[in-house]
Amino acid sequence: MASAVTPVRSAPDDLFDVGVRQGEGSGFVGTMPWSGPVLGPDGTPAVGALGVLVDEVLGYSLIASLPPGSWTVSTEIWVDVVAPLPTTGGTLVARGAALQPGSFASGQVHDQDGTLVAVVRERGRQIADGPTPGTPVLPTRLAPAVSLAAALGAEPVGPAQLVVAPSLVLANPRGVVHGGISFAASELAASTYRLAAGSALRTSSVHIAQVRAVPVETPYELRVETVHAGRSLWLSEVRGYSDGRLCTVSRVTAE
Repeated sequence: MASAVTPVRSAPDDLFDVGVRQGEGSGFVGTMPWSGPVLGPDGTPAVGALGVLVDEVLGYSLIASLPPGSWTVSTEIWVDVVAPLPTTGGTLVARGAALQPGSFASGQVHDQDGTLVAVVRERGRQIADGPTPGTPVLPTRLAPAVSLAAALGAEPVGPAQLVVAPSLVLANPRGVVHGGISFAASELAASTYRLAAGSALRTSSVHIAQVRAVPVETPYELRVETVHAGRSLWLSEVRGYSDGRLCTVSRVTAE
């Protein structure tokens, strides 16, 4: 039987104005205005901007599938784009449900007209310690961000490297970088250097594996390797490091 779960709001939720609620059973529904900090390096909506919405909906679906008081962390997140992302404006709606209690969930993202734009999945791992009750919500940056890079505090550094500045604004309720934020940063890094290489292809799928929690106190460095650079398909691998330690590994495909 599904548990009743009250989401713990965090600063990344405020940053992207994500709202989530429990639906039927262990399923969750989330909404996000498709405006504000969603633009990628080419000035069009970025797939990475879906990260917090997807991680919230699928993560809470996994938590609700476990006994009361349980908590999970995301270990892998997949987003496959099946239709062009809408231009800015309107609201996106994500729905998810656990397929295997506490460990695997899937869902879909629709635009405000009901068009399916992405199919999403998440693998999670149950942990002993969830967020402390009453964890305060930290304020987002004072100036409204107009791009994904600005929202994340991300800057290109040298060839094929992006650095996200340390910030509590990026933390989840457990005090480490939100899984949806590391997803967003990885896709942003891949897109930034794909565009710099002269490719106009758009991100079609992203898979991130979280091998270690990303601290919020140190810079998050994303290093991009182009695995394949074709006219119709581009594949990038993005490795994320904090203090020299590998934290995330992502594969980003563009078509």
